[in-house]
Amino acid sequence: MKYLMLQVGRLLSAAVLLLGTATTVLAEDDALSQAELDQMLAPVALYPDTVLTHVLIAATYPLEIVQASRWVKANPGITGEEAVRAVESKSWDPSVKALVAFPQLIERLSTDLDWTEQLGEAFLADETQVLASIQKLREKAYANGSLNDNQHVVVERERDVIVIEPARKEVVYVPVYDTRVVYGDWWWPSYPPVYWHTAGVYYRNSPFYWGVSVNVRPWFYFGIFDWRHRHVVVHHHYYHTPPRYYPKRHKHYVDARRWQHNTEHRRGVHYRRERLNREYNAGYGYRQPTRESQGKVVHQRRVTSDQREQHNQYQRKTAEQIRLTNRQWQNDDRNPRQHNEALRQQREQRLRTTDIQRNDRQPQQVQQQLKEQRQYNQQRERSNQVVSTEQLRQRQSQQRSERSQHKVESQRQVQQQPRQYQQPTVQQRQPQQMQQRQPAREYRASTKESMVQQRERPARHIE
Repeated sequence: MKYLMLQVGRLLSAAVLLLGTATTVLAEDDALSQAELDQMLAPVALYPDTVLTHVLIAATYPLEIVQASRWVKANPGITGEEAVRAVESKSWDPSVKALVAFPQLIERLSTDLDWTEQLGEAFLADETQVLASIQKLREKAYANGSLNDNQHVVVERERDVIVIEPARKEVVYVPVYDTRVVYGDWWWPSYPPVYWHTAGVYYRNSPFYWGVSVNVRPWFYFGIFDWRHRHVVVHHHYYHTPPRYYPKRHKHYVDARRWQHNTEHRRGVHYRRERLNREYNAGYGYRQPTRESQGKVVHQRRVTSDQREQHNQYQRKTAEQIRLTNRQWQNDDRNPRQHNEALRQQREQRLRTTDIQRNDRQPQQVQQQLKEQRQYNQQRERSNQVVSTEQLRQRQSQQRSERSQHKVESQRQVQQQPRQYQQPTVQQRQPQQMQQRQPAREYRASTKESMVQQRERPARHIE
């Protein structure tokens, strides 16, 4: 009996291990099948390439799509290019900002959030497979005769690649179409295509319904498809410093780079697939630059009670200490007024000592000048104190006599000084200059002589 129980326990443990490994394998290999991809991409595969790139990139940031949808609902009067300009200050991804110009589309992405998250994770998990399935769906619609050129879009086919572009670069239309009719007979009966019912839309002669046109700027074309290598290319120059003219297809591949997923715009939203969590979030939610993730050792310090007492503790005054009577302030030795007076006296004493030291260090000439200046100031002060007119006359006469004496002394000093005659300097002419001017004088002399000769000639007598 015991032997049987042991065998049963071993079998149960082995079954549990097999189930655990099977669940982990399913979780790791949670990739969508081709039928599920076709079912999911059916409502957006026929969008213009520029709009489809923004949809795929924005689907990887579902929380920002929800925020943008709420902003559009809160500002219904702002549409098109004005809405995009109003959202420039937001910290959203550029693709999310670009979709704000299409309120109906971004509202659809926000309401059907499960589909949006599934699309974004499928795009992150296998970008080449998603783009290949888009081309397959376009091929089906083209073969069915539903995908053709019209006044809204231009359809170009190059071997195995079908490119859909707006007919005019400055105007973009986002179509609404019936996925049950556009692709013809659906080839996955167990996985019917996703159909978005839109209120007020009626399909009469065509399975397509073209909504309101939206005017866009050249920066709108910063995201494009590189169908040859099956990945999305982003040209940041077109977004940050947009050019004046709209780009042509395959013309800005040179400076463009492959799109890279930015986990900061994920805003802490978990990935449903474990592989994406390991690749982008290190196995758990929103990755933050902590010390543990950076590989740094975290040192923890314990503070004892003795160390706390050593620190200066600043306490506020109580109400009893503030509400003291005037007598207590006067009788108290620690009166703040007395303390301030003591400080003021100490400061004055320091200033005096510094003045004395400065005076000692000054030379005798400076001290003499200061003394004379003081005496002069004292005399001026005394002179200003006038008692009577007689004293004023005496002082004026005294000042006049002093001035006259000063003039006489200055004249004597001038007379005593001997005059020194300075001979004026004469610049001697250089011989070169004389030699240069000689021919001019000779020429003048010759002209004078010729004039005299002409005058002395006798006049002609005409008979």
